[in-house]
Amino acid sequence: MVHERTCLICREKKEKKDLFRLVKPGEDRYYFDEKQKAQSRGYYVCKSHECLKRLSKHKKIKVSTDDLMKMLNQLNKGEKDYLNILKAMKNSQALSFGMNMVLEEIEHTHFLVLAEDISEKNERKLLAKAKELDIKYVYFGNKNQLGEIFGKEEVSVIAVKSKKMARGLID
Repeated sequence: MVHERTCLICREKKEKKDLFRLVKPGEDRYYFDEKQKAQSRGYYVCKSHECLKRLSKHKKIKVSTDDLMKMLNQLNKGEKDYLNILKAMKNSQALSFGMNMVLEEIEHTHFLVLAEDISEKNERKLLAKAKELDIKYVYFGNKNQLGEIFGKEEVSVIAVKSKKMARGLID
């Protein structure tokens, strides 16, 4: 039997193992339930940078910064080190970077790496296209870190055009 739950932030339905569990023992605060065993009503949040970012800014759902950091650390532990992988791939023809270049070649893209501090306007544009074309994506690093890969000051998005490389980054 699959235990499906809904994310409190984005309202997406996912399996219990793919979500962080929050509990609300009192009236005003939510606490991170690491082991998912606390005897209290459970609320769930996606294991994604986007949902955690929105959770931290949420007006009604108050979570302590310690709990947010615990969730973020757990999320980062499970992640691959995309920076080193992308640095190794930078000279191949399989990568394109920057908003304009990525949007021009979006039909040939199989995977996107978005900076965590990407502007909301660009993020909306890219995510709409990604969902439309069923392209998987991940948030990783900031604009400066992604820019370092290509010797630029700031890069907000990197597209992987090779199907094999994209599969390696996704799995």
